[in-house]
Amino acid sequence: MEFRDLLKRDIPKNQIGIGTKVGDLLTLNIDENPSIIITGETGTGKSVMLDEILLQLMNKHTSEELRLILIDTTGVELNYYKNTTYSLLTAINDMDKAQEVLMKVLEEIERRKGILSDNDVSSIKEFNELFDHKIPKLVVAIDDNKSLLSKPDVDKMVRNIISDLDNLDILFILSTNDVHNKFFENDNNLLSKVLISFDNPNQEESQKVNLPFTSDLLTGKFIVYRNNNYEEYQNLEFDEKIIKEIID
Repeated sequence: MEFRDLLKRDIPKNQIGIGTKVGDLLTLNIDENPSIIITGETGTGKSVMLDEILLQLMNKHTSEELRLILIDTTGVELNYYKNTTYSLLTAINDMDKAQEVLMKVLEEIERRKGILSDNDVSSIKEFNELFDHKIPKLVVAIDDNKSLLSKPDVDKMVRNIISDLDNLDILFILSTNDVHNKFFENDNNLLSKVLISFDNPNQEESQKVNLPFTSDLLTGKFIVYRNNNYEEYQNLEFDEKIIKEIID
């Protein structure tokens, strides 16, 4: 399936399409799955999937409804989005700023939890239904190239973020080819609601990411682990021109 065709489908605002299997579309409810970790070798499709997720959300939401926090240690992949009206905080190829931005995310999590407590509501969506002052959906998108997760305390910050997102209308997405760090060695990635992996170079790296079937995947294929099940899907066909079309 082409990504352009996916955008034409009538899919609820809280769902995203990420791949196909025998023609059937795999969709994720991001309210129920607020954290996604994507791994695999360089060039296998991780950044494309991250683009597809961001573009679907931008296509369905105004910049008042959706804000982006972007961390990109590659210095390349998320540049398209940093000057849009959706962008709230960015750290492009700046490790020190990336850590500062993650601290801001943790502060925002605490702020939103305080809002729920102070207003006796169970979720940010319920708050938005009851009050005129709307709190936007927040998407934290990280494209990491063997840099960020190896920095001191970053693995702890990421673990604290993904373990504390329920009902806060925050979506956290980490795309990385670095599985040789404490975060994966301690299986913290299993805290994430959804694990996705494209091809890994060997069985050892597949085992580190807890997706053991990803060392010999065909081009464009990926494994999804959710609800204690492993499933193989095909990535969507993607034309980079669509990025500029949606952003403009």
